Amino acid sequence: MMHRLWAAPAVGLLSLLCACGGTSSQGSAPSASDCSVAGENAQILSVMQSWYYWYQTLPGNVNPANYASTNALLDALRQQPLDRFSYITTQAANQSFYGAGQYVGYGLGFALSASNNLSVNQVFPGSPADQAGLTRGGTVTAVNGVPVPTLVANNQLDSALGADTPGVNKTFTYTSLQSQTSTVTLTSTVITQPSVGQVNVFDDGRERVGYFLFNNFIDTTNSELDQAFAQFASQGVTHVVIDERYNGGGEVSVAQHLASLIAGNSYAGKSLATLTYNDKHTSQNETITFPTIASPLNLTQVFFITTESSASASEFIINALKPFIDVVTVGAATFGKPVGEDGFNLCTDVLYPITFKIENVSGYGDYFNGLPATCPAADDLGHALGDRDEASLAAALSYIRTQSCPPQAAARPSASRATPSSRRVARGGWRQLINAY
Repeated sequence: MMHRLWAAPAVGLLSLLCACGGTSSQGSAPSASDCSVAGENAQILSVMQSWYYWYQTLPGNVNPANYASTNALLDALRQQPLDRFSYITTQAANQSFYGAGQYVGYGLGFALSASNNLSVNQVFPGSPADQAGLTRGGTVTAVNGVPVPTLVANNQLDSALGADTPGVNKTFTYTSLQSQTSTVTLTSTVITQPSVGQVNVFDDGRERVGYFLFNNFIDTTNSELDQAFAQFASQGVTHVVIDERYNGGGEVSVAQHLASLIAGNSYAGKSLATLTYNDKHTSQNETITFPTIASPLNLTQVFFITTESSASASEFIINALKPFIDVVTVGAATFGKPVGEDGFNLCTDVLYPITFKIENVSGYGDYFNGLPATCPAADDLGHALGDRDEASLAAALSYIRTQSCPPQAAARPSASRATPSSRRVARGGWRQLINAY
């Protein structure tokens, strides 16, 4: 069974993600031949009554036929206030993302600012956003002429930004870091988001520090991690900084692989974490272990850069490693998703309800409010990701030199965390988990 920690038990794949996602594919739900809205709703209710981790909180006397859409029914069934994660997406989009890191969009990542505009925090190389000159630190204030605060107020932001097919044009009103405002039209296309990007090695006094931007835990990730760690080993790296600031999670097996790359084969076969299902499916409970890895670094200390967009598997790897080695987190508290999903096919869609909780070997897994940062630091939009002067990376490098937290760095400029987009219910499933369109 594949487990995913993404913002996703038992009839198939598992995930630890988050509105920030994770998923697993358990198979087809009951009555799968009826693909009407009412038919899919009946399947959703059946799955939730059996597999939902919080099934005992489901409202009684629910008539699936009374809901005009599958999302409307799922909203009515969610456990409040904890479940911000269960979602529905298409099987095609799900496979494209988990299988190849691909989605249809514009190559633009963002955070909501204090004024409810979009602060650009990442632009994928070669994407329409990149080709149009959008950069980290810029601001999008309107989409198709509608102000972003209006879209937020009307709960229309996701639909305004999203594109289901290539060739969809969207007009963005954009202000650069240099305060120059322009209007750009972007055309959606297939975007490939690499799991591992911007691999750097820094000489930092007496130490050699490896750094990489870590975007997701998907099928292609392990080979990319192996390449990065092989580079670190060949260059004598003694400390590693893993930048998970926008990583919403993914597959549990990838987190296991990364744990062994970091900690080494002396832990091979030892328990890393436990997955626990509801009392109807205790046979699915599982202990996750450290696998044997070809070329680990055998670190005794590791650093993670985190924000409220760091979720699910990103949190799992931090929490799971803490009983074994010194784990230092720099940035901000994580999203807060100590649970995961499995996937259930519904005609051409797939339902990912919360089906299990996860705890480390010390029995800790109660971090619905996020894992706190060891050293607070800003997501510094005034510097590129991977720039050693960027506030969070600079704080990590300072800690490596001194083994203590530096004074909190001031970002120039930084996005406010007052209204983080990742705290919304997962409407776009995996898309919202990667915080990118």
